[in-house]
Amino acid sequence: MILTEPIIERILGKVEIATIAKKIGGKKLKQTEKNYLYRSIRPKLAAAELLSQAKILKEINKHIRKNAFEIEYNLAAYGYEMISIQKPKGKLKKIPLEELIADILTRYSTSRYIEAIPILMIRNKINAFRLLELAVRLDIKNKIGYLLETAMMIKRLPYLEELLLYLKEAKDKKESFLAEGDYEFLAKTSPRRIRKWNLLGRFFDEDFRKNAEIYL
Repeated sequence: MILTEPIIERILGKVEIATIAKKIGGKKLKQTEKNYLYRSIRPKLAAAELLSQAKILKEINKHIRKNAFEIEYNLAAYGYEMISIQKPKGKLKKIPLEELIADILTRYSTSRYIEAIPILMIRNKINAFRLLELAVRLDIKNKIGYLLETAMMIKRLPYLEELLLYLKEAKDKKESFLAEGDYEFLAKTSPRRIRKWNLLGRFFDEDFRKNAEIYL
């Protein structure tokens, strides 16, 4: 039954799901449940149906795929070439490295792009002041700090040690996802080092090291 899919809880709460299941099952609803169905559940379902008819998700995914070509082109330009199924049409522009890292962490935060960032930091000269400026402005200090620490775990980068120290001291206390996922699952299974940065995500030191063996 579709109501049992975990992603449904991103839209409907557990009480709402239980109320819908009860209604579909032909069971009699209490007055409070009827009110809930009318005031909360029906509007959400109507909105979801309108979005589905408009094929919003398809349009969003089309946009993501188009921009993924640019991200992967730039990853290759900075020494991290990925296998792409389809080549982009036309000439793509090279993004400054610090902006590429920020774009990945704010707009294209898939695991395979995030795993590239420590390699980019090692293979290329980073403008520490520009990276810090973006980290503060875009509220990604913890993410930058974790990935910079990861890069230095693989190879020491003396000129970035001061930046890493600052990011450790200025670490944000609020939790955030390094890559999107289920909160309850990631809260239990995220590795200790990533949790130290108040982040959630299934990223492991050994995987970064294996990645470095390929690209360095």
